Amino acid sequence: MAENDTNLLSTHYFDSAAEAAEAVRAADLLGLGVALANRLVPDTDSDDGSFVEEWVVDVFASVPEAETDDEAEVA
Repeated sequence: MAENDTNLLSTHYFDSAAEAAEAVRAADLLGLGVALANRLVPDTDSDDGSFVEEWVVDVFASVPEAETDDEAEVA
C-alpha cells in the first residue's frame, strides 16, 4: 500500500475536466488534499472500440506529499 493510501478518503470519476476542476475547488475549500489524473477508458456507449477521457480525483484527509525526483526515477 502506498503511503498516501492511508490518507485517502474517496475517489471520484468525472467525464469532463470542468467537473473534475469543480471537485478540486470544493476539496480545496474544505482544506482537503487532492490528486488529479486523467486516463483513456473504453467507450461503453460505442461498438467501434473507441475510447473516452475520464478524470479521476482522489480526495485525501490532508495534502499528499509530492514525490521527490529520486522517488520518481525508481517508479
